[in-house]
Amino acid sequence: MIIIQVKFRISVCAKVGGGAMTYRNYINLTEKQKDTPIYRVFPVGRFIQILTTGNLTLVKPKKWDDPFENILLSSKFKIGRELAEVSARDSVYGQCWTWHRETDAMWRIYSPNKDGVRVKSTPRKLLESLRKSCGKFSDVQCFIGGVKYIYKKDMREKFENINIFSTDGSGIAESLLYKRKEFSHEREVRIIYSGKDGECERDIFEFQIDVSKTIDRVLFDPRMSEDLRRSYIEAIKSLGYKSEIKRSSLYDPPEQLTINTSQ
Repeated sequence: MIIIQVKFRISVCAKVGGGAMTYRNYINLTEKQKDTPIYRVFPVGRFIQILTTGNLTLVKPKKWDDPFENILLSSKFKIGRELAEVSARDSVYGQCWTWHRETDAMWRIYSPNKDGVRVKSTPRKLLESLRKSCGKFSDVQCFIGGVKYIYKKDMREKFENINIFSTDGSGIAESLLYKRKEFSHEREVRIIYSGKDGECERDIFEFQIDVSKTIDRVLFDPRMSEDLRRSYIEAIKSLGYKSEIKRSSLYDPPEQLTINTSQ
């Protein structure tokens, strides 16, 4: 169990004109990156389920593979001589996306049965969909951020400088946006929902999206058979999806080249 020394600081929320409060719902993202494409691979059956229900599903970080996930929220906090835990650790959900447009590893890891589709969106579209679903508490519950990759030896210092008790909720979200350098090839972006303490017994959180407006493009696994792909495309279109549907050409053989050689 890691012990974190809590350093109390003034909240990052600031009063602005008219007494309104500003919030940090985009974390580690530039203004340009908010509208830069991000990608995720789903099994095609799961994508059809999304089309059918209109729901996107987030999961608790304990479901993620890396044992260092959720490490800050699972830590003990030293406040004076007392040790405390963060009750919010069981009320946080997330989903991982990537800046990578397409890689061989992406298909082999996330579509091991050659039945995957890569979908495209942007941080802004995902966050706005989540915020719309969450209503009046969205400012303190809904976040999206780019993952930062740091050395294991620097994690304690990094976590001790996150204001986990920030009144705008961003500290809890930020705690899920740091991973070890060994995972930097993933180039992750994470959408995060922070629910009410003690009210999130399920390991998943579902929210409504307008799929055709949130998902810009569907790209099929290049290894899927043509007949099966055609059947899935028909099913996807029959469910009302109107955006672009393509097949990846990643593994297509190159055109034959003519090489000029000197005599």
